[in-house]
Amino acid sequence: MTPDLKTLLWPASRFSDAVGALSRASRVGNIQLEALATEMSYADFERRLPTLGPALLHFPDEDGFLAVLANGALLSPDRKRISMDPATIRTARCSEMEAPVLKQIQETLEHAEVPASKQARAREAILRERFSGTPIRGIWLLRLPPGADFWLQLREAHVPQRLFTLGGAHAIQYVLWILAWWLVGRNVLIGQAGRNWLVLWALLLLSLVPIRVLITWLQGRIAIGAGAKLKQRLFYGSLRLEPDSIRHQGAGQLLGRVIESEAVEALALSGGFLGLVAIIELVIATFVLGSGAGGTLQAACLVGWLATTGIVTWQYFRRNRSWTDIRLAMTHDLVENMVGHRTRLAQLPPDRWHEGEDEALQRYLRVSKVMDASTTALIAAMPRGWLVVGLISLAPAFIAGASSTARVAVAVGGMLLAYRALKRLTAGAWQVAGAIVAWERVSTLYRSATRPELPGSPDLPPAAVSAVVVDARDLVYRYHQRHEPVLGGCSVRINTSDRLVLEGPSGGGKSTLVSILTGLREPDSGTLLIDGFDLHTLGTERWRQRIAAAPQFHENYVLAETFAFNLFMGRRGNLRPADLEQAEVICRELGLADLLARMPAGMMQMVGETGWQLSHGERSRLYIARALLQDPDVVVLDESFAALDPENLQRAVECVVKRARSLLVIAHR
Repeated sequence: MTPDLKTLLWPASRFSDAVGALSRASRVGNIQLEALATEMSYADFERRLPTLGPALLHFPDEDGFLAVLANGALLSPDRKRISMDPATIRTARCSEMEAPVLKQIQETLEHAEVPASKQARAREAILRERFSGTPIRGIWLLRLPPGADFWLQLREAHVPQRLFTLGGAHAIQYVLWILAWWLVGRNVLIGQAGRNWLVLWALLLLSLVPIRVLITWLQGRIAIGAGAKLKQRLFYGSLRLEPDSIRHQGAGQLLGRVIESEAVEALALSGGFLGLVAIIELVIATFVLGSGAGGTLQAACLVGWLATTGIVTWQYFRRNRSWTDIRLAMTHDLVENMVGHRTRLAQLPPDRWHEGEDEALQRYLRVSKVMDASTTALIAAMPRGWLVVGLISLAPAFIAGASSTARVAVAVGGMLLAYRALKRLTAGAWQVAGAIVAWERVSTLYRSATRPELPGSPDLPPAAVSAVVVDARDLVYRYHQRHEPVLGGCSVRINTSDRLVLEGPSGGGKSTLVSILTGLREPDSGTLLIDGFDLHTLGTERWRQRIAAAPQFHENYVLAETFAFNLFMGRRGNLRPADLEQAEVICRELGLADLLARMPAGMMQMVGETGWQLSHGERSRLYIARALLQDPDVVVLDESFAALDPENLQRAVECVVKRARSLLVIAHR
């Protein structure tokens, strides 16, 4: 490593200072950036360095980090911005990897009699080919968390800047387009047919080509950037939903919400682009009409027609909302009926199997007809209606005969430009209205992304030495729709090395107690402490590091991913080979050795709906292993042994008793 580069390294002890300095340099204020560990191939490393930041690059030999800004410059420990060639950084970071082969490459180049002026380039090409698939690790990307201010996230994706550039490109495009056709019209009307103005006209049209390419590129980049940020935000929000907010919803309602989230992105982006272009065209059309034969009267008629279009759009929006309500209700009913089809066949008489379906279809068809009429009025009638209004507003000037042919031509051209703009505007309004209606269904996901977690006290004192791990006293909890509390004065104490069993009837509040102990719900009254600290003092993350649960079967899931992914879902940080070995040992102790042997890829086998199907008992033991691998102080198992046969039950109990520091088992009486 060169001496100049060494002076730019942040020591490992100042890692948090480097993150803070990059945050301030990236102009995100006091928002804490997330550090995402990643890796990239040797072939891509140098090419991606200029766009990698803000990021930290680890140099193991020096036990330090390079702080990379968003523009590719480096941030020194004394807060200075330094520009450096990416090749120099790559050479310093990969010197240990390259050193063993550099001498061999040099000998090969000399033997091949490669000219000295070309050896550096040849050496770089050989190194890229030699190490093309070798990963470069120790890269930490600093990004805004998904719950951060959405405007800052859009700025991070360069969406506002590109939108501004897109608007300017469209404005320039239409100015050049109008200028080209003004040139044609002027020379035709005065009877000139020279070659010079034809060449100028052709040059103006050719100049539109690069602008059009730029517009297409910008639209694609904006759509990708904004769409990715919105999807990330909604997905993060879905993971942050309060369990009680979706507990009463069925599969059909959740499916409808997924469908509407897709509609928000597609309709909002396409409708927004159309609306932006239409506004630019309408502004230009207003000035063109004002300078034409119709003058101020025709321009005022255009403004009045735009107001009428706004009223029609509002009516369409209201009818679209009603239509969407009925459509999603039918989707919910259909999915629920499909899920419960066998139960319905078994429990209902045949004459009630399709009860209410005809009425729902009739209601849907009736609302759809009204919706289609509004769509026709907005998409078809409003643009074409303007042509009639525009001609009527031009009639006085045409009848008077006071305007020149050129001004009449300008007025007609303005009418056609406004017609084109209205077609874009109504199409954009149709899509944006649909996006707003869809947004009303998914805005809960967007808002839940900002639901704050309890951070806890930053200066938390060490826990007092005590045998008591969990101390709950007089806990009271009631659901909002119930008057009587499901828990009334509940107290429980869990000491270190305790193995407790809590039995009770169905509906007695056992699972509610589990959700309170794990921090998913807060009690209405009472005291709950872990190691002497309450939830607000300890913070959500540290609370869940101390107590982990395997909820009941219907509240636990196997995702369509690898078996190892599902095992480590509740565990943070990067996995090491030792972690996978530990997981395999726990699985074998739980009696899953046969399952691992049957799966072709072992721990890396895809499971879930689209992969290897797990039995009820195998899933139960997967959930137990998931809780144990979090290595908490207290493990809570909510009816996790109910689906196991006697042999596997004994194995599972022995494994849990052996590995859990403290254990609480919920059982049904």
